[in-house]
Amino acid sequence: MRLCGKGQSGLMGLTKDLAFIVTISRKGAGMKDSANILCLLLCLSACGGGAGGGDGAVTDPVREFVDPRLLRLDVYEAQKLRVLGNPGIGVIGMAATPDENMPVAGAVAYAGFASMRVETGTQPMILFGDANLEVNFDSSVAQGRVTNVFGGRQGAGVANYAGTLALQSTTVGHDMPLSYAGDLSAGAQTLGFAGVMTGVFLGDDASAFAGGDLEAQVDVGGTPTEGTVVVTLEQVGAP
Repeated sequence: MRLCGKGQSGLMGLTKDLAFIVTISRKGAGMKDSANILCLLLCLSACGGGAGGGDGAVTDPVREFVDPRLLRLDVYEAQKLRVLGNPGIGVIGMAATPDENMPVAGAVAYAGFASMRVETGTQPMILFGDANLEVNFDSSVAQGRVTNVFGGRQGAGVANYAGTLALQSTTVGHDMPLSYAGDLSAGAQTLGFAGVMTGVFLGDDASAFAGGDLEAQVDVGGTPTEGTVVVTLEQVGAP
């Protein structure tokens, strides 16, 4: 099954990339800087199909004919709107957490998704995966993973990628450096990721986190290739 571009009114043609800038102004006491996050976000949807069972009867169409990856994309899209918003449709995202509201103790679990773009010629490769991050404010250490990655190029079949990207930081706070590293493989292709994102906590009580590396270098078969890596996360169990 292929994944196709998804518009506001439903399925639309082939994969189309969506990119927009979310500017998060940090205006707390003593803050003089601002954080800009360029987010490559959801651009895919399943090309639906339908068929009957062996006796000609149509079974559950959702279970039988919808690529389960589409359901994950819907979850990612909803989370993206909650956290980062979409100014194009009038949805405002979360503001950066004020310094006085940042946690100073305890551990918080975040979960969400990662999106990755690899500039492979005229057809970039778009990948998505589940992401989690455990942030310990006592020790100022954060660790997590990106797993269950899938994606592909426009007009090509979508593949599931084996492998994991490890996430780690030893400096928890705003403008937080978050390293990522690991290999993702599908068939004969292996993509090597290694770099550092810059992240910011969002919401009145650090209820979300977003980070990105807009100048990633991805190893594609031994060739360094430009790319983008972004994570969008929310506190596990937050209302």
